[in-house]
Amino acid sequence: MPARAAGRLLGLSLLALTLACAGAPRGDCMPDPLPGELGSVCGFQNPEDVEAVPELGLLLVSQLRSVDGSVPGSLAALPVDAAGRPVGAPRTLWPSPRFGAAQRLPRLGEAGCTVPPALETFAPHGIHALPTDPAGVVRVAAVGHGEREAVELFYLEGRDDDATLNWAGCVLLPESTTGNDVVIEADGALVVSNYMPDARAVGMLYHSLRSALGAATGDLMRWSRASGWRHLEGSAARTPNGVASSPDGFLFYAETGAGRVSRIPRSGLAPGGSPEWIETGGSPDNLSWSLDGKLLAVVHTDGAAFFACALGGLPCETGWSLFEIDPKTLEARERLHHSGEVVGAVASAAALGDRIYLGAVFDDRIAVWRPR
Repeated sequence: MPARAAGRLLGLSLLALTLACAGAPRGDCMPDPLPGELGSVCGFQNPEDVEAVPELGLLLVSQLRSVDGSVPGSLAALPVDAAGRPVGAPRTLWPSPRFGAAQRLPRLGEAGCTVPPALETFAPHGIHALPTDPAGVVRVAAVGHGEREAVELFYLEGRDDDATLNWAGCVLLPESTTGNDVVIEADGALVVSNYMPDARAVGMLYHSLRSALGAATGDLMRWSRASGWRHLEGSAARTPNGVASSPDGFLFYAETGAGRVSRIPRSGLAPGGSPEWIETGGSPDNLSWSLDGKLLAVVHTDGAAFFACALGGLPCETGWSLFEIDPKTLEARERLHHSGEVVGAVASAAALGDRIYLGAVFDDRIAVWRPR
């Protein structure tokens, strides 16, 4: 087939896929659903990752930049009560002109990182929060893309309308790596899922195809102030995505390209060792912890239709499932499957009170589920 005809065929195929993904206009949000129902909270921009911060009565949200890149990303928060019920509207925390006491706290990250990321290109991705001293201050890490590939570090403090998020430093990622998710460990170390060597348009397509054909595209990396970055032995994976750390010294990570969630010791495996894993099917994304210590994994279930949403097929009505995994036995069970009609392309989960909030890659809202 001539190249020009092949190009037209590819374009028409992508257009058809895009139109197939586009759903009916969303209805009104329902932020306080009945038990067993799936509701939603409006007021967001591509809220890809959600993180529970119960110490401050907040749900922290990482908002990706717009699909066309014209609107930068940001970090926002939704105030919630002890039951996890929203008690206010979402508000952007960073970038923000508001500053708090965290400005007096020690710098975080690399000594040479003294300038915040450029606001016009800020593109946060995976996030994690960890309470720290003094009481009432929470450290926040966000994988950041844009003019630099780095883990951006912040201090979060205050509640409701008094909450502030202040930039406190960064750690630049090594060359030929792309961060996806991050964990702050108790000793201050960072663990990052290195998704692929290059996540720009052509690079992402190439490495996604390699992953689909069974090739590892990345791994887990650990950074400490004393040792810098190192790749964790035995963590090579097909598009490694969400990452979580357990209190008993294990790291869990989603292998999006392999349809499974894997586990290795915190320090990595011995040379030649293989991780333990549980198959989820689909494309697992972010990981988090339930209130009773189970691992929550969100899985995309509609395959290629998910990518059509990135081409403008909005609102995105792609299906997803929420799995619960026993961290000891790696037994998994599906807790919820949804077609995407209320919120599609769900990528993350956060347990707060009697609710589970769910972030979405391509939407103006997050989902909220109240298990029976």
